[in-house]
Amino acid sequence: MKYLILITTLLFANITIASSDQFTAGYKISHSWTENSFPKNWKTPTFDTFICENNTLIWNKTTDANNPTSGLEKYNAIELAPNLLQVSWKESPETTNYGIIWTLDFNNMSIRGVLVNINPNENYVVAGKFSIEKAQSSTRLKACN
Repeated sequence: MKYLILITTLLFANITIASSDQFTAGYKISHSWTENSFPKNWKTPTFDTFICENNTLIWNKTTDANNPTSGLEKYNAIELAPNLLQVSWKESPETTNYGIIWTLDFNNMSIRGVLVNINPNENYVVAGKFSIEKAQSSTRLKACN
């Protein structure tokens, strides 16, 4: 009987595993662009992104675990619908000069995006899954202070 009550509670409870409210300082988003329009010889890129105070984030490209790269960016975010968030930023002209647009769907934990200026002749369309968790300090990745 105990298990029946537990199963019934889980089935009918309004449980949200993640929501766009979590896109706030103190959280980390991990994702990879498993679906993409990159050249076939590119490795599938993976990222850990820390959300910081004052609409800033720190992205860490972790594709090469021994040599991660990172950047500190100011971002804009807009909620398009409940649990559907669009985030964008322009990276520094002194480093990459890329434009990044993410659309995070917290209902199915999918991420879609457009990467601008990586290739001078085309933009890349990307998609994948993401996870979000409370940020933990890391010795190998750049994170918020």
